[in-house]
Amino acid sequence: MSGRRFWTASSFGLALLLGGCSPTIGLYHDVEGGAISKTRQPPPGMDQPYPNLADVPKATKPAPAGQQETIAAQAKSGVSTPSAGALAGLTLPDGAPPLPDVPGLNLPAKPSPVVAAVVPVPVAAPPPPPPPTPPVAIGFAPGNALLPADEVKKLQIVAFTRGQHFVIAGGFGDGDLPLALSRARRLADALTAYGVPNRAIRLTASAAGSGGFVQLVY
Repeated sequence: MSGRRFWTASSFGLALLLGGCSPTIGLYHDVEGGAISKTRQPPPGMDQPYPNLADVPKATKPAPAGQQETIAAQAKSGVSTPSAGALAGLTLPDGAPPLPDVPGLNLPAKPSPVVAAVVPVPVAAPPPPPPPTPPVAIGFAPGNALLPADEVKKLQIVAFTRGQHFVIAGGFGDGDLPLALSRARRLADALTAYGVPNRAIRLTASAAGSGGFVQLVY
């Protein structure tokens, strides 16, 4: 009887001792200090509301019979058949990419560009211009710009044989430049009267010399 009481009292004392361990350990940690004495942080997500079960996605449908085996076979081979629109709009290159030009690599020599030979087209040289015709001397009376009658025929021959060439009408003034210019203008007027247009006549005058001249130029 006494032994039963002893075990009952011992069990009661052991329970009291175990029940007081937690406060005792907490007091020891507070005295010790450091990180172990700090309050443990709450678990993550404690401040978040409870999840809405309506947001949980629906379970996917199981794959049809035989499809799982096909996917497993493609995974083992490493090659999968592209979808119908995967290659839409893609074009394959016509040739291999150009080789990098890096010093020290034994790359094949670049082929030299083919340059078409340019054959010069022979161009016929223009014919040389004919030599100028010799001037035709026209006589005037000293100190006078009137055209003598016996000199008119010379002007007519020059006008009729001119063609499309220009005519130079020149006068000399016996030391007088205005007289030389008057003689050149008198010769130009006579050529115009015989059919030579004004745009085809060039005037020239010099005080030195006497008389005048006409000459065809090409």
